Amino acid sequence: LAEGMRRVLLIVPKSLLGQWQTELYTLFGIEAREGHPDPEAFAGSGVFLVHREFAGGLKGASLLKSVDPFDLVVIDEAHEVFAGVYKRFDKDGNYDERSKDAVAAGRVRELVKIGGMPVLLLTATPIQNSLTELWGLAQYVEPSGTLFGKLPTFRELFCESSDRAVVPAQAPELRRRLRTILQRTLRRQAQEFLEVPFVERQAKLVEYAMSPDERALYDDVTAWLMQPHLCAFRGSQRQLLLIAFHRRMASSLRALSSSLERVAERLREQLRRGGGDSSGDRPFLAEFARDLEEELPEPTGTASAPSAPPTSVERVRAELARVEGFAQRAASLPKIDGKARCLLDALRIVRDRGARGDGTGRAVIFTESLTTQDYLRDLLVEDGFDDDEITLFRGQNDSSRARAALERWQDEVGRAIPPGNQPSRDVALRLALVHEFRERSKVFISTEAGAKGLNLQFCETLVNYDLPWNPQRIEQRIGRIHRYGQRLGVTVMSFLARENEAQKLTFEILSQKLELFGKVLDASDAVLHEPRTGAAAPESLVSAIGIDFEAQLRRIYEQARSIDEVTQELRALRASMDAKRQEFDTQQTRAAGLVETRLDGSVRQIFRRYQEDLPEGLRQLDGDLDRLLRGFLEALDVRFDRSEAPGRVVYRIARSAVLPEGYRDGPEVVIGDARDLREGDVLHLGHPLLHAAVEEARRATQSVFTVELVAETGAPRAALAPLVGRRGRLVVTKIAYRGIEPVDHLLTTALLEGEVMPLDRATTELLLRFTPRDVRDVTAHLAVDIRAFDEATEEAVLADETTTTAGDHERFERMLEQLDRYVEDQLLVLRRKRSDLEQRIDEAEKRKDRTVTPSARTVEDRAIVSMRSDHQRLLARIEQLEEGGDQDYQQWRERLHERRFRKPEVAQILDIDFTVADGGVGC
Repeated sequence: LAEGMRRVLLIVPKSLLGQWQTELYTLFGIEAREGHPDPEAFAGSGVFLVHREFAGGLKGASLLKSVDPFDLVVIDEAHEVFAGVYKRFDKDGNYDERSKDAVAAGRVRELVKIGGMPVLLLTATPIQNSLTELWGLAQYVEPSGTLFGKLPTFRELFCESSDRAVVPAQAPELRRRLRTILQRTLRRQAQEFLEVPFVERQAKLVEYAMSPDERALYDDVTAWLMQPHLCAFRGSQRQLLLIAFHRRMASSLRALSSSLERVAERLREQLRRGGGDSSGDRPFLAEFARDLEEELPEPTGTASAPSAPPTSVERVRAELARVEGFAQRAASLPKIDGKARCLLDALRIVRDRGARGDGTGRAVIFTESLTTQDYLRDLLVEDGFDDDEITLFRGQNDSSRARAALERWQDEVGRAIPPGNQPSRDVALRLALVHEFRERSKVFISTEAGAKGLNLQFCETLVNYDLPWNPQRIEQRIGRIHRYGQRLGVTVMSFLARENEAQKLTFEILSQKLELFGKVLDASDAVLHEPRTGAAAPESLVSAIGIDFEAQLRRIYEQARSIDEVTQELRALRASMDAKRQEFDTQQTRAAGLVETRLDGSVRQIFRRYQEDLPEGLRQLDGDLDRLLRGFLEALDVRFDRSEAPGRVVYRIARSAVLPEGYRDGPEVVIGDARDLREGDVLHLGHPLLHAAVEEARRATQSVFTVELVAETGAPRAALAPLVGRRGRLVVTKIAYRGIEPVDHLLTTALLEGEVMPLDRATTELLLRFTPRDVRDVTAHLAVDIRAFDEATEEAVLADETTTTAGDHERFERMLEQLDRYVEDQLLVLRRKRSDLEQRIDEAEKRKDRTVTPSARTVEDRAIVSMRSDHQRLLARIEQLEEGGDQDYQQWRERLHERRFRKPEVAQILDIDFTVADGGVGC
């Protein structure tokens, strides 16, 4: 919005909708409007947020094509879906609209191509398996498709046989072309320019011991779960139920106990039905899914295994007795088990360190289970924590505590937020619980719902009470505290049962193979693992390998029939991860190598420009916004109080019916630096007050009017003195170029009465900085040479056109060169094929001469005729390309020439008669 873009579309993974929504609100005080299947949801200006399933679906894509075009389309995690668009192109490189591959990617590609909208793709892994994925991503950001050519040409020129590596000799050329569309930025490049540098993270591995009874129970339940044909887990959802039970069992003793009681109830229901299956898996699975806060998967229609024996009354009764026995043993165990005791010990250490000033004394605890979350809260209260020292965060924050937190936030923060910045209730609830943790509580216990979209960098300790199988979730958890703004070193604690070999192997893969945690320390602070030098960021590695890792874990626990089998499979998985990691490193090295020339020099130059030039540019923008708002309020006779502070201006505006809707009760507006939304409504170019101010100015300046320009404090006397008391005419002309690059220029021409030469640019810009005052009574006609003025305006427009078209000509030449190269690439490939074919024809002729039997000669003759026919087609295609007959080439060349020589639109947008006055302010 600061760049004047009124309509921005964000396409993000469904799981990150909440994170984007909260981040946008927290950083900018704006809330993205989530897209719904209704055209009205996309009306007007603003940031529009949709998930990629919506954008890639038939209805969603059709809707997005039917609404007004967006000024910018941003696609987050672009590689996950949209890199696969290359699969929709046939062997000749033509786009196949009927292809059943990468349908969502194709629909989004059609959306941006039809609207001609600029696209920004965000991805940490532009190449995961193949260079063709990089080619696919380029189809969104390079509209002509001529940069890399058609897919077969790209493969022939740049890809080795497997498409997984670039032809070494072609790497420099591919790098050169990539530079026009790709920018790679690494954390280490930004580090020296950050106000708060990124801190390191380390993991602490805390091993706890189970009591003999506790370990025996877990071993017995695990052995029971791994038996085939259990009565409690049957039907199409059997595997999902088993996996959910495994995860809840690993979470906490209370979650295990709850699961056992629910399974016993299910078996009793089967007995009441005479031993047959219960009423179905869905309600049972729904309970487990609710506890793990996961969406219930769609029915697969897969029935029980054909070899499963019938569920007789005797089998159900025997299994029920066994489960009831497990439940009784679980109920008899101490409430505080070994894992819980370790947590309490760890929290005491965190609090003691905080009391000594070595940290904040706060901790974030993550668990997958709602049952475990409630258990941990009860545990901490019994251990001496006050109830208000504990904050709970979950998917549905509808408890009385959450509502009380929201009310406090409204009193302390929300009431001070201006109307235009008020968040929705969902976002406000998330902000309220974070606010409670920052201001009051010491422990934040969250389910996976809090792993995305929360900024908790005021806390430096995170506890994984249980580890999810999806490593992306773990990285998301850590990202809540290990993020920009964190000033302390981050510690990530993970609890493992000392006797549980499977847990230890899983953690080893996560920490050593996927390098999720940084340094890994054991209970004695001995370094168990240190990341390799120059290792890729964990989020990139996890994105590429994590989903496969979770799938492998699921397969192991679904198919294993004993804990020994599980550990054996995990050891094999650990070994295979080395190969996967090596493959990933190779791919990352290849990807980095393609853009290496832009790594340090150009990126650092951009950061340095932001660091040095941006503050001054923002100060000038703030000054313009200040003058615009002040002029608007004065023109409408709206009372206001204006106060200045270093880096900011605050307006306290009186109530007025002439203000835009939502701002009529007297808003407080901040121009400049505002780090807290309570400090006032931050003004930006998309703000309703500024829209109203611009529209008011346009209405008031449609015809010629007269003003007095009064010099402000600080105006240079040498420049001002010759102008004081002089009259003149000033016109602002807008030139809209829609050639190679769309750009608008504003030209100002000023001519004093009695002169024939216009004022120079510096003096004209000085005049524009003066404060205008309306002159109601014009006593004398302004005697400005109209012909001289028109000539001066025409000369200014012509000079601007000359300068602009010169820059356009350079871009035009580069694009022509790209088009020519597009043809040359095809010619190079075709000439290679021609040479290869001529060699094969020559060899076939020689074989025919050596052939004795007529039938063999006939076979050779047919082969030669076929190859000669192919040769003729190749020659015809080469001749066509050499003569410029390629259809795509002609189409884009014509379009390029039309854009190059398109005349700009020139319009006069402001025409004033002025008198220069010395304001008497010591200038």
